[in-house]
Amino acid sequence: MGPCEDDCPRSILDLLTPTENDHAQDWRRRCRARLERRSRKIEDGDRIRLETPLKFVDGHTGSEFIVEKRGRRLSFRDPETCQRYRITGFRDLAWQLVPVTKVHKTIFA
Repeated sequence: MGPCEDDCPRSILDLLTPTENDHAQDWRRRCRARLERRSRKIEDGDRIRLETPLKFVDGHTGSEFIVEKRGRRLSFRDPETCQRYRITGFRDLAWQLVPVTKVHKTIFA
């Protein structure tokens, strides 16, 4: 049996010596992949799409949301209903940014 958890901090992973053990290499690969997932940057107003739709306690099921940042706290607004939701463990979920065309104001001198 090998370790099932893959939430080792980067500082500990960097201290480990090289190994030939396949299970250890797999665990290290999973830990680093999780660290990469959690380090993705997200900004206020970004539109995201979750890989698998989530069902909320109010009965709403959705996979596309607009990010609202208040300090370090994230909330997610449904683009159609404008209802706000919290997604527990969001940084560990599979999601991608949805490209949005932004129109910039034209300034004449």
